[in-house]
Amino acid sequence: MKLFVALNKYMLLGFWLVFVLNLLVPGSLSISASASQWVNWIGLAMLVVHVLEFVAMRNKLASRGHAGPINFAQVMLFGILYWKPLLRDE
Repeated sequence: MKLFVALNKYMLLGFWLVFVLNLLVPGSLSISASASQWVNWIGLAMLVVHVLEFVAMRNKLASRGHAGPINFAQVMLFGILYWKPLLRDE
């Protein structure tokens, strides 16, 4: 299970890198305009979902000492892949 989480975290980091490059330097990636638009929409949807996840889980994370800015950033990057193991382990 830890391997699954680690692999998915790397894939998410790769997606976020593509998303940020696509936003900051449009046309820098060799993908079509429609694929570029899909990357933007999927990235924005994931960002909204991860914000909602943090709001929903903030109290549980805070009760275990994981509510700082670093934890917020990791929830924004990894979502459930970050906070679920924290809540399960403790």
